[in-house]
Amino acid sequence: MLNQRWISAAGHLIATIFWLTFIWAAFLSPDGMAGTPFLAAVTITPIVAGFINGTRASILVTLLNWLVGGYIAWLDLTDPTRNIVYYEEPVFRYLVLMIMVSVFPLIVHVWHRNLQQAVGHVRLSEQALAETAAYRLQNEQLEEAVANRTKALEDSLAREQHLAKKLAQALETEMQLSEMQSRIITVVSHEFRTPLSVINSSSDLIQLYYERLPEARRDAAHQRIRESIFYLNDLLKDVTMVDKAQRAMIRPSYQTYPFSELCHQLTSRLLDQSPDPGRLQFHFAAGVELSLQMDLALLEQILVNLISNSLKYSEKGSQVQIRFWLDGRSFCVEVQDAGVGVPRHEQPQVFELFYRASNVDERRGLGLGLFIVQAICNLLQGSVHLHSEGEGQGASFTVQLPLAPVLDSLGEEQGGPVFGNR
Repeated sequence: MLNQRWISAAGHLIATIFWLTFIWAAFLSPDGMAGTPFLAAVTITPIVAGFINGTRASILVTLLNWLVGGYIAWLDLTDPTRNIVYYEEPVFRYLVLMIMVSVFPLIVHVWHRNLQQAVGHVRLSEQALAETAAYRLQNEQLEEAVANRTKALEDSLAREQHLAKKLAQALETEMQLSEMQSRIITVVSHEFRTPLSVINSSSDLIQLYYERLPEARRDAAHQRIRESIFYLNDLLKDVTMVDKAQRAMIRPSYQTYPFSELCHQLTSRLLDQSPDPGRLQFHFAAGVELSLQMDLALLEQILVNLISNSLKYSEKGSQVQIRFWLDGRSFCVEVQDAGVGVPRHEQPQVFELFYRASNVDERRGLGLGLFIVQAICNLLQGSVHLHSEGEGQGASFTVQLPLAPVLDSLGEEQGGPVFGNR
């Protein structure tokens, strides 16, 4: 593409050279304007240039004629033989002068017209390129806007789908919770009747026949009332804990304890809460000062449930062994009894909600305790394992908890389900 400024500058330069050349040939050479080369150049150039309107072709042909005319003029001036016929008469000089005066403006006009056409072509070409670039930019902007809008719509659709999925999951969870609560209410209502009846009958017996009852029977009635109250209290705690676990409302609160201090506190609390503390035997190494992080209340709840099961499903008077020890980076607790045990084929199901082994049907219970134990162990980033040789062989539950649980950036235990089956 020709540049407009270059074309204009070249045109003016060539015109200047043209005029200077022919003025020099006309006034300074011996033959002047009567020379044949001069007449040929003057006559041929405007004729040829006038019939060519193309931009590059017009300029090229004009330059060639000027060069040829100049070369012929140079030969004429340097020819020693002077074979070319000159027109020396004044009339011819006058005619030549008239031709020069009339033809030179025509030459300039034709060349200027062609120059303007060339400049116009360049201008149109540049304008077309500019419009093409503008259209291309506009199309690119439009495509980018369409792409951005499409992405925004896709993101909005994805968010709506994600929200719909979360709402569906929340609805399903709420329905499961509602169903579970209805089941718990039904089971708890039935389960409350027996201890309430025991409390009512024992209190009536003491109230009506206190003076006539032997001391042993009065103590037995008091013991039945006490055991029933403990049972109801544990039952309410279990129901509340299950509801919190299902709703992920349990959050551990860790504190640092030396091993020995933690064991002493657990021993004291568990003895105070037990309906039959004389059957509990605790074992741990005294004087161990290794510190660990633990939620004492949640750990206590684990042991309360395990000890309650051991007392419930073993013979009265039999001992329940509770052992504390450290194993590498874990704090371990074992609750062992010599009770009815768990059938081998049922052991994988014992941690499920409402599940009760087939050999304990005649005993009170809802099947909540072990579910809660596993839920809290999961929450504390630990585990619980059952070992039983079968029916009548007793059972041993081992809990392993990390000495230093993994905490998130806020200092809380990392999230996730706090209950489930292993």
